[in-house]
Amino acid sequence: MKKLLRRAKRFKGFTIGLDLHKRWIWYTVMDARGNEVAAAKIEASREAILALFAVWRKKGAVQVAFEASGCFVWVFDMLAQELGHDCVHVAQAAKIAAIANSREKNDANDAWWLAYLLWDGRLPEAFVAEGALRELRIAGRELRSYTDQRSDLVRRVRSHLAQEGVSLPKGWHTSRLKRDAARLAIQAIAGLRGKALQELYEQVIQVSAVIERWRKQVTMLCKEFPAIKTIQAEIPGMKDITAGLVYGELGDPARYRSQKAYAKATGLTPGSRISGGKQQQQSISRAGSRHARWALTRAVIACLRCTRRSVGVQVRTWVEKQCTRQKCKRKVVVAAARKLAEGVWRLLAWGEAFDLRRAFPA
Repeated sequence: MKKLLRRAKRFKGFTIGLDLHKRWIWYTVMDARGNEVAAAKIEASREAILALFAVWRKKGAVQVAFEASGCFVWVFDMLAQELGHDCVHVAQAAKIAAIANSREKNDANDAWWLAYLLWDGRLPEAFVAEGALRELRIAGRELRSYTDQRSDLVRRVRSHLAQEGVSLPKGWHTSRLKRDAARLAIQAIAGLRGKALQELYEQVIQVSAVIERWRKQVTMLCKEFPAIKTIQAEIPGMKDITAGLVYGELGDPARYRSQKAYAKATGLTPGSRISGGKQQQQSISRAGSRHARWALTRAVIACLRCTRRSVGVQVRTWVEKQCTRQKCKRKVVVAAARKLAEGVWRLLAWGEAFDLRRAFPA
């Protein structure tokens, strides 16, 4: 837990904490002195929320806090339009220890703590994407979801064929010629295994078509952000999909105070515990966006497949050199992905060109 460096400026008005659910919303209202003045439950509807805020806005200024739960986006959009973005605060649920570790956890207490932390200036706020950035985030997540689904289907096809002593070429679903060869091999297998393989083959083809549609959406949305073009041109291994995923998940790198903070938002930084003068290193925090983490590691893996004339060969050389020092390859890939994340921040926040030899010395 970090120290509070300075006392927050008190809000001269009412602070409302909302605990959002699909059917009901618990709320707590605090005055400028931090005293609870109202608490109740309302229906989770636009009319009920607007009626609640209409009552308190007549009495003074209002600010509101709620968690980034599974059903908060429509509330955020509505209240940001009514109150303004400066008065709407979205909390990171994973960082509110007072709620997560409470012995008496209920909806009323959750709403109280959200209101109190906002009133006290200690609410850990989350980044909420809007407009085209939100569209890019949705498209990127759908693309990754279908890509993982296809990978699972391909593994099941290979598992069935291995039981029959049949193997398919790598990437058999990526071209028409390879797909035709795979279909002939599957049709030659009889019994229930053959039926299962035919169904899996059809699912792979269908999911591949969906992936192609989402890939086009991501590519089209990336054209609206000049920063993504800059990432593609400067950072090795990062093209439309990976660069779009990282930018869509983390937003503008300039909003982070340092390159370490930006890398920490990806969850690729290792944790540490210091007690009694002894420091104990831990595994990566995984506290950030798993989609951005996936994209950065895939960028490193793409560099490992580079030829000698490619820009990413410097990354591949560094990874291979670290692995020869008896280091785990997965840890080395994570370290390289963290270096790429720091390079993205320096590129867009400072306008500094990415120096491959400095980041990945031979």
